[in-house]
Amino acid sequence: MAQYQSKAVKVKNSDYEGTIEVCTNCKITADPQKTYKWFKNGKISESKGSFQGELLHGKVELYTMGMDGEKEMIERGSYFTGLKDGKIEEYAFGHLEHIETYDKGELKEIEYYQPGKKIIERKIVYTSPVGTNPRKVKMTFYYIDDHLDDKKQPTGKKFGRRLEVEGYQVPNGENFSNFYDGAFKKYTTWEDVETLRQEGNFSKNRRHGEWKTYYADGVVGIAKYDNDMLVSEQFLKDGQPFTGLVKEMGLSGKSEVATIEVKNGIRHGKTSDNYRKVEGKDEFKPTRFIEYENGKSKDETFDFPSFLKNQKIIREAQYTQECDSKGSELLFLDKIIYTDKGAIAIFQNVNTTFIQGSVISTAAPGKEGAFTAYDLTTKKTYKVTKVFNIALQPHNQFLAYGEMATFMLYFEGLTQAVKKISFVEGDPENPFVVDEKTGNTTYNWGCYELTTK
Repeated sequence: MAQYQSKAVKVKNSDYEGTIEVCTNCKITADPQKTYKWFKNGKISESKGSFQGELLHGKVELYTMGMDGEKEMIERGSYFTGLKDGKIEEYAFGHLEHIETYDKGELKEIEYYQPGKKIIERKIVYTSPVGTNPRKVKMTFYYIDDHLDDKKQPTGKKFGRRLEVEGYQVPNGENFSNFYDGAFKKYTTWEDVETLRQEGNFSKNRRHGEWKTYYADGVVGIAKYDNDMLVSEQFLKDGQPFTGLVKEMGLSGKSEVATIEVKNGIRHGKTSDNYRKVEGKDEFKPTRFIEYENGKSKDETFDFPSFLKNQKIIREAQYTQECDSKGSELLFLDKIIYTDKGAIAIFQNVNTTFIQGSVISTAAPGKEGAFTAYDLTTKKTYKVTKVFNIALQPHNQFLAYGEMATFMLYFEGLTQAVKKISFVEGDPENPFVVDEKTGNTTYNWGCYELTTK
């Protein structure tokens, strides 16, 4: 520990016990921007920009005693003159929760682990210094599980997914909101073999530029985006426009999860997905079919650019902010486009909850549970008129852990005169369900209590 010396101290109080090392000759001036941990009167305390006891300096190992007399770890790591330095392991009920990596008080990396397992589920690497606003990050989302043989026994190999995305963090109360901004890559793993499935770039949560999706048999789908709007799409094989059936495969690479009929490099015919098990049989069949002709969808739900071209736009209000979704997963309101007849709300949904993946969908306009825009001042409601780029019930679309999807809602009659608004599935005046047994409240999916720009 450089020029500083330390001594080991046994700690035991009502909150924790263990062994720490404290500095014996640390005569330093505290950095007002850094948080120091120090030991005094048998307890560890912390304060920003100051300290009132012996600074932690060296190894720290703290635990509590469980109900059966076993040690339940709380923290294990190292400090340098009161500052976290190197790896700091944090535990909950004796199980590893996350590992933070510091450089003399500056957080460099966080690894989050599955509850009760030593299996990583998410990692954040900080790529710009503390004090940078916004602070740049590289995020990795993992789904890792044991591969099983035909007898459901572990083979010693793994399968799963890994998503990497660059971005930045913006303060949001006591926490941070993570925005996607930079390179994105999605991989799948089967029997320890990792395969790149998709890559592209984000700009402030919006897909931008060229995105490549890698399908079976060497077919590559190349989509070009401008601020999340699909500009063009082409399917190539060996660099040439492909004609035939494009297959998107599942994790194993042996079964289909979607097929796309293509002619001269563009969608032409059926796109089939939403595979579900056939009752009484050990096989899966697609349940949703979308017809395309010369690259253009016959279903307006999947042709937002054409709808937008026919709108007289009055103005756009940019948001790019995290909503209080209250309901399911993470929801961002990107912007509201006001037209001469209504308003288009554009949302981005991110699966940050379900490691194995999740599904999203919404009710079609006019159906029970469909989205409603709710004027909080006048109590007037505006039913959703059109829905774009999201599966309509009973169908759904899959989102891998960490994956983002953009969808659009059009509300006829909604104007920029409405200043306080909620966008909610179902009844906006009763947007929640209370579990009679537990008392827990579950809110409907949506963005609540927004002040428009």
